[in-house]
Amino acid sequence: MVPLFIPRVISTFLKGEIDLKITYYWISVVVLLIATILLFSKGMDLRSIGTDVDGIGIGVYFLFYEINDQVPTQNIPTYAFGFFTASIITALATTIMVWGKWKVSKQ
Repeated sequence: MVPLFIPRVISTFLKGEIDLKITYYWISVVVLLIATILLFSKGMDLRSIGTDVDGIGIGVYFLFYEINDQVPTQNIPTYAFGFFTASIITALATTIMVWGKWKVSKQ
C-alpha cells in the first residue's frame, strides 16, 4: 500500500515546485544522521565483545564492507574507539548543518 502523501510529493516534484537544493540538503542531513547511528551501534557492538572472543580474533565488517578480516583480540577496543570517533564526527557535521540552516532561516 502506497502512503497517501507519496503521489502528491511526486506530482509537485514533476511540476518543479520543490526546491532541489533544499531537498538535497535535508537528504544529506538524514544520510549523515543514519551514518552516525550505524557507526555508533557498530562501536557499541565491538565494545560489548571486548576481548571475549573464541580463537585468535574477529573480522570487522561495516555495511557489507570488510574492514579487517583478522583483528587480534587486543585491538578490538581500538576499532571500537575508531567507530565511536567516526560517529562523533558525523554527529558534529549533522549538528553544524542543521544549526547553520536554522541560524540562516532565523535571520
